[in-house]
Amino acid sequence: PIVDNFEWMDRLTKLDGITDIQLRIKGETDEDKIRTLVQKCQKICQRDGVRLWINDFWKAAVEAKCFGVHVGQEDLARCADEGGLEKIKSSGLALGISTYSYAELAAVFGVNPSYISLGPVFGTKSKNVAFDPQGLSTVRKWKELIGPDIPLVAIGGINDAERAKEVKDAGADCVAFIGAVKKDDLASAVNDLEIAMN
Repeated sequence: PIVDNFEWMDRLTKLDGITDIQLRIKGETDEDKIRTLVQKCQKICQRDGVRLWINDFWKAAVEAKCFGVHVGQEDLARCADEGGLEKIKSSGLALGISTYSYAELAAVFGVNPSYISLGPVFGTKSKNVAFDPQGLSTVRKWKELIGPDIPLVAIGGINDAERAKEVKDAGADCVAFIGAVKKDDLASAVNDLEIAMN
């Protein structure tokens, strides 16, 4: 799951089946507030044995000793320019990178990431993206190009277990989602997703 606040993080880390969570902080520029939130989330993830991934804010992730960092294409060049890729690697953090096109995929191979994500697979309203939905055929092609050694994470519009199974069957190793767990019966939604991905 991808969440944007502590409350959702705290709810999800307590559920069986959740192994990784990504924190995507929106609309905050104060570095102290970002650092505090990341450290707070890292503590509850450690408490519950969940791996915490931080979207974009790699400095806060390194400082808090999170499991990993996810960067989009817009932030990858800036992270590299600031020496972030070396700091992430030397700190032992995992690195995931978004891709939307063949050119971006080719560039990412030079970084040797822990995983590559592709999206949006389906239409999504959670984030403004400049690309049309990629579809399951692109998931298949991406996995073929990436090969078996780097996990492929599918993202975008995966709002239920049925869609998760479709992308798994198309070759995705993992799915990232927002809306798929925001349901009344949270534990049941997570269980359905876990079944779909196994």
